[in-house]
Amino acid sequence: MTEVIEMLMIILIVTLCFLMIPFNTKPSAVIESRRKFDVFVRLYDKPYRGDAREYAYRFQIFRTSLSKIRALNEWAREANDTAIYGITQYADLTDREFVARQLADLLPDEPGGGAGGPRAYQKYVIESRSAEMKNDIIFSRARRDALPAVRNLPPRVDWREQGVISTVKNQGGCGACWAISVVDTIAALAAIKRNDRKLIDLCHERVVRCAANGNNGCDGGDTCRLLEWLAEESYRIGAAESCLERNLADQEGGLNCTGESGVRREDGALNATLVKRFSCQGFENEEHLMLRHLATKGPIVAAVNAISWKYYLGGVIQYHCDSDYELLNHAVAIVGYDLNATVPYYIVKNSWGPRFGDHGYVKVAIGRNLCGIANRVSFIELV
Repeated sequence: MTEVIEMLMIILIVTLCFLMIPFNTKPSAVIESRRKFDVFVRLYDKPYRGDAREYAYRFQIFRTSLSKIRALNEWAREANDTAIYGITQYADLTDREFVARQLADLLPDEPGGGAGGPRAYQKYVIESRSAEMKNDIIFSRARRDALPAVRNLPPRVDWREQGVISTVKNQGGCGACWAISVVDTIAALAAIKRNDRKLIDLCHERVVRCAANGNNGCDGGDTCRLLEWLAEESYRIGAAESCLERNLADQEGGLNCTGESGVRREDGALNATLVKRFSCQGFENEEHLMLRHLATKGPIVAAVNAISWKYYLGGVIQYHCDSDYELLNHAVAIVGYDLNATVPYYIVKNSWGPRFGDHGYVKVAIGRNLCGIANRVSFIELV
């Protein structure tokens, strides 16, 4: 009888223990993060799949990124922001690594030319005399109905729809945003000038390799210095299909820069890539001039602060993007705008590949110099 009582007591204690354990059928946060990380590593074919130590290190950074993404999206909902943030190919990088790899390629340039006076490229400035539109556009971050009608300006311009915008490039490990943004814009402007609007994709790789005037290849360059060099040298950019330097990161080899590889002097199509004049100007509080040029002439080049783009997936950026001139760290092409949108925005062509953002593009709200997008803008005029 005593043994029976002892057995019943044991069963009762064990039962009570189980009843006291809170069962959770959901996977733990760590396990869920690990699943996402495994998919991330496979999706982007990360090189450390077979390195256990590096894998563990990158996983911890990835978990930190997930927390930042969650906070960004929660803040966006509270602020009625339309931008969407999530896991990108940079989610396993620290902020310092991201800056070093993706945003260290735009060489600094002092506003107004610095203490030594205006730089030589300012002699090529395209004058903007039309101040008549300045009061026609009063931008508001509220809603479209707070945006007055704009005289003589299309409500929406997207040069991609005209077939004059080349595919989104991926600069990879080469700091070439300064060249890609300029060369792609020149290709678009050349196509716009042609009667048949035929787009010829151009060889930005050779420009990265050959551009002088303080530019340093994959170690970085400056859009204004590049435009100055192109104009001074009357340099014609060859077609991408005949480009000998297809690997941006490969700066070695016997190729020289004394000639224009793949370009024949009699090739009229590529003669259209000659830069006649250009501007490097600030349009803070004058973004209407940027819109006018986009509508009437074509794409433009802009320096931006892209530090907050690390987790960008889509939507219109309205916050988290400092506009200080000193923070400019990246160069992009602007290929259009949309004033009909709930939040009017620029259509920005990036150079981080088509998997980034909105198929390689970023939407930045108009009117508040977000990301410093109006700090240093280049209008280009071809011969």
